[in-house]
Amino acid sequence: MVTGFRDYTSVSSALATISRLTRSRNPTETVKAKDSYGRVVAEDVVAPINVPDKQRSHMDGYAIVASSLVGASSRSPKTLSLAEDTHSGVNHSRKIPPGHAMGIVTGGELPAGADAVVPVEDAKISGDKIYFFREAQKGEFCFPIGIDVQKGAVVINAGSTIRAQDIGMLALLGIRTLRVYARPRVAIIATGDELVDSFDTVTSGKVRESHSPIFENLVRELGGVTTLREIVPDNLKLMNDALKRALRTSDTVLTLGGTSLGERDLVEQTLRRISKKTRLIHGIKMDRGRVAGIAAVRGKPVVMLPGPVQGAMNAFLLLALPMILRMTPGPESRAFVKARLSTGWKARKKFQHFTKVLYVNLERNAEGLRARPVVGQTESISVLTNSNGFVLVPESIRELQAGEEVSVRLLPGFSYVGGQFLSP
Repeated sequence: MVTGFRDYTSVSSALATISRLTRSRNPTETVKAKDSYGRVVAEDVVAPINVPDKQRSHMDGYAIVASSLVGASSRSPKTLSLAEDTHSGVNHSRKIPPGHAMGIVTGGELPAGADAVVPVEDAKISGDKIYFFREAQKGEFCFPIGIDVQKGAVVINAGSTIRAQDIGMLALLGIRTLRVYARPRVAIIATGDELVDSFDTVTSGKVRESHSPIFENLVRELGGVTTLREIVPDNLKLMNDALKRALRTSDTVLTLGGTSLGERDLVEQTLRRISKKTRLIHGIKMDRGRVAGIAAVRGKPVVMLPGPVQGAMNAFLLLALPMILRMTPGPESRAFVKARLSTGWKARKKFQHFTKVLYVNLERNAEGLRARPVVGQTESISVLTNSNGFVLVPESIRELQAGEEVSVRLLPGFSYVGGQFLSP
């Protein structure tokens, strides 16, 4: 049995090679505007109308002709007749008669001829007469046509992610559909005779497959969709069939397990059989997870995640995440915060010159953010559940000192959900 690799490829070199040989797929699709929240806009959204589309009031009061109140004061009020004793605001079919005022509500359309609004508290009504105690300026308390949004203006730029307030804008403009980028499609295949579905009852000799739900939800948080999720026994034909299905329906394929070059580790064998043009890099200079691999198969990236959970997560962060993010034209998920390490950390002696992933628990104190290193065995999932951020440590750095400032990366689904920061 082969238990190791003679040579390891750096993370940057592996990514550069596979990126060059695979497609960055950015097709578009049409969706209903009301269902577009969180989607990335593929083309500029242009306002088809003015907002407001008519001159409107932004106060409850009286629509008037400003010139009719020239000279009005508290000592010498001006008196106008009430043209309409309703504040319905539906005055667009009427023209205000000379010497009259017309009731109007906030947002109501000014009647033809009116050019100002006097708030109700600045006037006094008596019968069908209204007394005004000050002059009014033309345009006062009015929203001119197009002052909020002008027809033809770009209201949402291509490449922007639709936010809650953008949905309101689309509704106001009467835009029913828009073009967005299709979500990255990711397939996840876990391998091993011993694996059963994560939430099934475990019998003797079986193990719950607990990694796929982690990556499925991270993919969702990144704006992608899982098109296939399977558990495949250690069988070349079954593995071959599953990978072909995944390549047909997905943009990126993640395999879990079967990467350490043992006799039952069939992923590499299968990938090479699928296509003679397969370019596969197996053995990555990363700790933990050095038995990970990445391949270009039929123009699509396949990332081979190791079986142990920490190695699998590291490979996802360093290899799969960049592949997925290049298929999301919106802002990349590269949120960082600066924090100071609460304790020192040293790389494992054997792998000091590898790229390292240091998981941390971010906490806030009087001095600011503190990052507490979280370490453990590669099979330990508590390393992940006790963390809410991670630090990418370059090959050249062997240790970090207590109090040293580090850049902690935050990942949707791992560090926060729905904007809520997760603190273990």
